[in-house]
Amino acid sequence: MLTQSVRHFSTSLAESLWQQVQDHLAQEKQRIFDEILNYPPPIPACDAQFNFLLAERAEMMQAWQQLHEIPAGEQFALRQFMQTCQFFDDAQQANLLAALDGVLDE
Repeated sequence: MLTQSVRHFSTSLAESLWQQVQDHLAQEKQRIFDEILNYPPPIPACDAQFNFLLAERAEMMQAWQQLHEIPAGEQFALRQFMQTCQFFDDAQQANLLAALDGVLDE
């Protein structure tokens, strides 16, 4: 009974962590889309910042797809994703990885 309780707690923490990662990517995705939407009309193919935003949007969509291809409960794949995803700053990445380590230790 205690083992089931601990396993359920660990699963709940893992789901919460996965949700935090997804929520962060959703916010970053929205930021990028909003920035593109509100960008002043560019001169086609001549505006480096606009072209950068378009490339960033493509990379975000690829990261979003990769996150959603990770099977539920696959903490090691989630760890690898968090270590390689460019949309987390160092502090966010460290906090999420520490939280994931806590889930794995249980």
